[in-house]
Amino acid sequence: MKALAATLLATALAAAVPAAVQAADLLFLKNSPAAKFNAADFKLMHDSVEKALAGPPEGPALDWKNDKTGAAGTVTPAGTDEAAAPRKCRKLRIANSYKLVKDEGVYTFCQGNTGKWALKS
Repeated sequence: MKALAATLLATALAAAVPAAVQAADLLFLKNSPAAKFNAADFKLMHDSVEKALAGPPEGPALDWKNDKTGAAGTVTPAGTDEAAAPRKCRKLRIANSYKLVKDEGVYTFCQGNTGKWALKS
């Protein structure tokens, strides 16, 4: 779950995740699906996260899949985070897989003053 949180943070900040993974000491990613993702996989995941955040707080699950790499995932809106008021925050259940490796967790994203969503710190 720690690996997915680091990946989502990088995605939410629009960072170059594959380069960051290679450049930093992120050994905990070693056994996660994200360790195998390429730029196209991260883009598919990021697009699903953005679509989920733009939709209803408890909307339908959004699936993504890259047939070329075997990476896939599901992003499911899981309500709001009322404890974060007055900030607008939403919860997403994010499940990712790469072939047989799977990881899942619920993450909170909050909307900043500019309207951009970021992983809650």
